[in-house]
Amino acid sequence: MSERDQPPAPLPRVCRALRTKTSFGVHAEDALWKLGSSTTAAYWCLRTMEPYGPDDSFCHPHECGAERSCYEPADGEAES
Repeated sequence: MSERDQPPAPLPRVCRALRTKTSFGVHAEDALWKLGSSTTAAYWCLRTMEPYGPDDSFCHPHECGAERSCYEPADGEAES
């Protein structure tokens, strides 16, 4: 099976305060930034407006999940 034939990877649950310049949009494809696969994206936290969160750890979709003390679930997402 080729890579194009594979089902899309599920988007990770990331903190609602995590942002990158490509995180703004209204289409489902606009959420692909949550995969964290870009080699040029810069991420920041809306709570600190810095590349690190309130817990002083760096912002990235692979890092800003429910395991962090500063994590805020997205609208409509149940807390774990």
